[in-house]
Amino acid sequence: MKQALVVATVFRFLNFEKSDIEILQSMGYEVHAATNMREAKWLRDDGIFDGNPIIRHQIDFGRTPFSKLNLRAYRQIKELLNTYNFNIIHCHTPVAAAITRVAARTFRRKGTYVIYTSHGFHFHKESGLKNWILYYPIESFLARWTDMIITINREDFSVIRKFKVKEKRYIPGVGVDVEHIHNVKTNREKLLREWGIPDNAFVILSIGELSERKNQSVIIRALGDINNDKIYYILCGTGEKQAELQRLAREKGIEDRIIFTGQKDHEYVIRLCHAADLGAIPSVIEGLGLAGIEMLAAGTPLIGSGVHGIKDYLIDGETGIACDPYDSSDFRDAIIRLMWDREELETYRKNAYKTAKRFDINRSKKMMKKNYESVERRK
Repeated sequence: MKQALVVATVFRFLNFEKSDIEILQSMGYEVHAATNMREAKWLRDDGIFDGNPIIRHQIDFGRTPFSKLNLRAYRQIKELLNTYNFNIIHCHTPVAAAITRVAARTFRRKGTYVIYTSHGFHFHKESGLKNWILYYPIESFLARWTDMIITINREDFSVIRKFKVKEKRYIPGVGVDVEHIHNVKTNREKLLREWGIPDNAFVILSIGELSERKNQSVIIRALGDINNDKIYYILCGTGEKQAELQRLAREKGIEDRIIFTGQKDHEYVIRLCHAADLGAIPSVIEGLGLAGIEMLAAGTPLIGSGVHGIKDYLIDGETGIACDPYDSSDFRDAIIRLMWDREELETYRKNAYKTAKRFDINRSKKMMKKNYESVERRK
């Protein structure tokens, strides 16, 4: 039987690769997954693959490039590659992808095809010089031990054009079920009352890990400057920055209007998308950001950082307002403007669904299947 190995630093990341795994299985592959399944609770297996016969392997990847765990991870990956005869290795996330491509370089000579999907390089047009000096040479060098590199945003695709890799592909992310999200019915008043939010509130929503990269603090600072008791900010997700964000909200005197929901199932999150007046994607770096696209699919306009993959769907003046991720006054002004100019907000709402359709899951699946089929034609 044909065998494929899907690699990511932490198991929960494979939630984003469910459709890729199903495509490989439909093509007759026995799919193995190599990840760290012992990471922080919110990054472990949440049951999404229960009933799916993927073969799991614990690899002690560290989440940072300089973690001591990565030496052990390299030995574990090497042993795994010696044990099985993988036809395809599909790498995700920078650390796991780097370790695996180094370990797999000799196996490529025996016919193993190595794919790397970059979900957002750590360097981009608005990032600091340090990121370019540190990460660009690594990605450029590792490209020579890769058969296909796939990017999920246009800016990163322009970068890999210079890399020494045979196949360079772009797909619009892993895809969003736009029609399903668009048609979800939500009782806004009932949903908001669960969190003590009044019916006449102006609700801003962020979805994702509470982290420095996701940068939710800039929205809290902006709301502290506005100090309007009708504005509520919902943060849906968990992460290591939660206590710090709660402390910031208290310092700004707005803790009663900053709502931390914790981790919620996907259908509940989609209902929140429909209930919100405005979505916020303030990340300092983002390969794409499915949450932003899901909010657009629900008809919710965006404010967000005008950087990296976010620019592919947050089109300034069309689906929302692009801001400087490091300038809370930029976000403050955008929130005030859209809270009071409902005509502008409605224009962005009308454009949201149309833009989201570019990232529909069926389109992404077709493109990814073609990528896998092109591998088979070369064998």
